[in-house]
Amino acid sequence: MLEYLHYYVRCWDKMAPSQAICRVPNRGGRVDDFGLVRYHTTSMASMHLTRVRRTGVKNQVFDQLRDQIMERTWAPGAKIPSENALAEAFGVSRVSIREALQMLASLGLLETRHGGGTYVRDYAGEVLFSPLLPMLALDTLDILHVLEFRKIVESGIASLVVKRAGKAEIAELEAAFRDMEEHRNDARAFAQADLSFHLALAKATGNPVIVKVNAVITDILKVSMYGIVGSLGTKDGLYYHRKILEAIKAQDGPLAESLMADHVERTIRRLKSKRGGDQKSRAGRKTDGKA
Repeated sequence: MLEYLHYYVRCWDKMAPSQAICRVPNRGGRVDDFGLVRYHTTSMASMHLTRVRRTGVKNQVFDQLRDQIMERTWAPGAKIPSENALAEAFGVSRVSIREALQMLASLGLLETRHGGGTYVRDYAGEVLFSPLLPMLALDTLDILHVLEFRKIVESGIASLVVKRAGKAEIAELEAAFRDMEEHRNDARAFAQADLSFHLALAKATGNPVIVKVNAVITDILKVSMYGIVGSLGTKDGLYYHRKILEAIKAQDGPLAESLMADHVERTIRRLKSKRGGDQKSRAGRKTDGKA
């Protein structure tokens, strides 16, 4: 087995960027094709990877792998090296490699094909080169900060939707709200439907800047939605989204704007209250433990 692995690694190091054909000795000593494996990939020799420091390993790996994509060392459709090969190149564990790859996959830059390895996905250039991209994966964004942003922006969006939404936009909002109702007992699915409702609101403004900004920060919004619903449940979301949708359909801009502001503000208050309660509870447990 070690002999086969030795030949495989040698083949990997020498392969062409566009394909690899590995030949290894069989049990009789003859050299046979190793499955005539052909795939679009990038050789380890053509990449510029450096050994990483032992602090913030995952983030350092993420930075370098992301740069390979940004610099088109790995073009869309290319198969990237295996976890083992990357771990050896970086001098880190496979766990760190796997975590960095998962971060890239969560941003839509990589996809894993069952039994076929990991590939670079086709991507939109404006998202890939956005300065927000590293932040989306590496920063632990406070949900309250996201809600402050939403309170400022989404109230205006709701008012604008009243003026511009047509039948198709209303239908899209109704469909998103039905999904919320359907998944009221599934926090994660509900959060995704909640996000879809807000993205549909942005789209209904007809303002391409609003649409693009929301597209860029979708991952931030998604993470915050998961946190909010997981912490506070679905009751408030259903109540306010129903009211906002009714105000939009009634073409009442001031009411839609007011409801959106109230919804976000109430969410902020409830989260702060819950965090305060959680902190007191933790403090109480520590005190009990010392006693």
